[in-house]
Amino acid sequence: MKRKILLSIVLHLVSVLLFAQGKGGDSWAKVKSSGGALSVVYYEQAGLIQDSNGKPTGLCVDVLEDFVAFVQTKYGKKLTINYIGKEPVFANFLATSQNNANVLGVTNVTVTEERKRILKFTPPFMSNSVVMVTHKDAPNIADLSQIKKSFSGYSIEIIGGSTHIKHANKIKNDYWPELSISSGISGPEIFKKMSSNPKLFTILDFTEFVDANRKKLPLKKQAIEFGKPEELAFVMAKQSDWDAVWKEFLTDEYRKSAKYRKNIADNLGSAFLSVLK
Repeated sequence: MKRKILLSIVLHLVSVLLFAQGKGGDSWAKVKSSGGALSVVYYEQAGLIQDSNGKPTGLCVDVLEDFVAFVQTKYGKKLTINYIGKEPVFANFLATSQNNANVLGVTNVTVTEERKRILKFTPPFMSNSVVMVTHKDAPNIADLSQIKKSFSGYSIEIIGGSTHIKHANKIKNDYWPELSISSGISGPEIFKKMSSNPKLFTILDFTEFVDANRKKLPLKKQAIEFGKPEELAFVMAKQSDWDAVWKEFLTDEYRKSAKYRKNIADNLGSAFLSVLK
């Protein structure tokens, strides 16, 4: 069994490295000197970054385009964004970003101190609330003290590799020791299961729920608060030198600009501006 687990880990690391082999972009030092490319791997999140007619679109794509314009304006260098592909499994997306020096990982990654030990982050491009989502027929609860009684027979599924496992574990430890916790590969996959299984619920980013609401899935958001909104950013390997120029570009001033807020409205809807922090 241990050999099988070790072999699985080795094969996964090999696949992560092969994913970007031959497709890696340039360092910031190279681009600053003579121009070049920044390679991007992404995890699809509707409204933020998704395939549309064969190419990535969304808020994150708009931010990357603004970044390209910033590099041209400030440094007079041509920067090309090279989308090397998407990774549908969130945990693998993080590993790919961690193990390839000149690859930027683009999606809604929550900034945490634990992740900072193995990854570099850009400054946050937005903040986002964490929400509990259930089937539309589930009881409504306003306090976690009600959850065990109201959700008797339910189980929870969390995106594998996400920070939201801490919320599920806290519910289990504080209110519901018998709660069954499992992991899924992505928000859309979990929502697909929830649509046919009314006794499955999840905790994830509000941006994920925006997509479910757009698609009119039979789901709803519960009135549960999980503390202050989380900061979302792009990620890169510890050995990357791209963090320096991202700090110059992705400032509070940029996030308050009319251009950025228009990008938010265009991709997530004007209603999202009311919850934007």
